[in-house]
Amino acid sequence: MPNRLPASAPTLIIGAGVHGLSTAWHLARAGQPALVVDKTAVAAGASGIACGIVRNNYFQPAMQELMAACVEVWESEAQRLHYHPSGYIALGPGSQESDLTAVWERHQRIGYPSELFLGEDEVGAHMHSLYDDWRAPGLTVCLHESAGGYGFNQESIHGLADLARAAGAEIMTGIEVTGFEFDNAGAVTLVHTNAGDIPVDRVVVAVGPWIASLWSMLGLPDRLDVR
Repeated sequence: MPNRLPASAPTLIIGAGVHGLSTAWHLARAGQPALVVDKTAVAAGASGIACGIVRNNYFQPAMQELMAACVEVWESEAQRLHYHPSGYIALGPGSQESDLTAVWERHQRIGYPSELFLGEDEVGAHMHSLYDDWRAPGLTVCLHESAGGYGFNQESIHGLADLARAAGAEIMTGIEVTGFEFDNAGAVTLVHTNAGDIPVDRVVVAVGPWIASLWSMLGLPDRLDVR
């Protein structure tokens, strides 16, 4: 049988992956109670099989600022999150010079630590300074992030769950959401689960690629036009 649900939840978060657990952790640290439910287990979905790379090699300015903040979070709890701050290197041929240069220029604007090397000789010299046996030819651009690194997926997500619990969040597994009830304004007021119903003030859906069934339960449109 699933665990017994509390009488109500100010914030109910669906999904015990990186997004749901991070939301719960930050809410709990701010003194706001949060309940995370997952139909399977912590790290049972996409977060548990992710590659674990923490980097800031993105082309959207907003994403770069977000990732800079994320790297600070990883570094602030490196041991608990099983995070290894190794840095990150992106290498490419001439066709990638403009893209990686643009990324580096945005790094400089937001104060994110990275170095850019252009030209085969300069790239080769930098890589030789790191690896004595470097021999890859034809690479003319190197973006070397001093920050960033990697985390072990399962260990990192379970570490994040521990941080959320320590801050006061509750995590319940084996709880599958089966439906919602709404008020006249369309806000969710009650969540149906396989362990019973729970009144809520707000719901955060953090289920990643398993969104389709919940999207339908929420009555959201089949098509979104993004402009």
